[in-house]
Amino acid sequence: MKILLVDDESEKSQHIIAALKEAGLSPEDMVHRSNAREARLILQQLRFDLILIDLNLPDMFGSPPKPDGGLEFFDVLMLDNKVKLPTSVLFITGREDLIKNAESEVVKRGGQLCLYNTIDNRWKSILLSKINYLATYQRRAEPCYPHVDVAIITALRSELEAVLELPYKWQATRYPNNPVSYNYGNLTREDGQTVSFVAAAAYSKGMPSSAALAAQLCVLFRPKVIVMLGICAGIKKETELGHVIVADPTWDWGSGKIFQNDDGERTFLASPQQRPLNTQISQLCMDLSKDSEVIRNIRSGWTGKVPEGEFKVQIGPMASGASVLANNATVEEITLQNRDVIAIEMEAYAVMAAAEYALMPAPTAIAIKSVCDFADAKKGNDWQKYAAYTSAAFFNQLIRSHAFPI
Repeated sequence: MKILLVDDESEKSQHIIAALKEAGLSPEDMVHRSNAREARLILQQLRFDLILIDLNLPDMFGSPPKPDGGLEFFDVLMLDNKVKLPTSVLFITGREDLIKNAESEVVKRGGQLCLYNTIDNRWKSILLSKINYLATYQRRAEPCYPHVDVAIITALRSELEAVLELPYKWQATRYPNNPVSYNYGNLTREDGQTVSFVAAAAYSKGMPSSAALAAQLCVLFRPKVIVMLGICAGIKKETELGHVIVADPTWDWGSGKIFQNDDGERTFLASPQQRPLNTQISQLCMDLSKDSEVIRNIRSGWTGKVPEGEFKVQIGPMASGASVLANNATVEEITLQNRDVIAIEMEAYAVMAAAEYALMPAPTAIAIKSVCDFADAKKGNDWQKYAAYTSAAFFNQLIRSHAFPI
């Protein structure tokens, strides 16, 4: 349960927070803001079950409190479509002179008003009763999936482990009647923007599983961005082991027609539909790929063995297909579909396509994978863990950039 307290009176706030702790809530469950402006910003970013609003509330830091400031704040929330409205609202005031005029106004807004004082603890009883009701409601209700800024999907559990190494305060969560295990996280960027995440791994490699999971994430969590991270095969002479590949565009290399020609030979005519990366993000990735500090941060975060050669981030065509490749001839056939192709893997196109069919506003889809082999006869698993790391590490640099649109 998440509680937001909006109150500028220090002593009263401390007593309310103590009462919430008495009800069994942890400090992570509670957020305190002292003015309307800061509270509105956090409500645009996070969803709360209960919001406690002081009547005598200032508009912003440094401004004097107004007797109807809490009511005005509530009215603004109702008009702001960016605000994630809480499940329940409780107005609270320590000024008896405000009760008479404010009570009817609070009722008009569907709220409840209680009087705080240090002698009569009836306000605490009201607060604890509301907490108990909300807790019972949550136990009985259907799962409520929070909206997030970014959904992260991987095709393998090992790839997800690299994502969960990112410092996003991850918490694993499961829901009844849902087979997927989700991981929630968040970070605060240097520009003050809080970014929320959900991450999950598909049950198996390939486009069907990733497409199904990506579609589920889009429906349940309504992310603004959906990102696929993990490993891929690189094209020799175009990439090196460990290189990060940002897909632009992606396509299904197996899409087309198989027929028999006049000589009785099996012939394949490719008919791929390419899905490009969002131009703004593609250009930002290009800028970051040339940023020496970004490259240095990624390299310094890995303490194990690294492949020979210079570490790079490349933006270019990535082909997706249903098969694991360890065959030079098939790789050569795929390069004929797009002479600039630099990577091949099994899921990116499916995630990009799933995003296109999401409810509006559809999320921006990104595929970031790192080279662990070259899909040839020498294919091995030696660099999979390192490649999973570099993929996740570059995403971390990307999402922390103030230029990344959230």
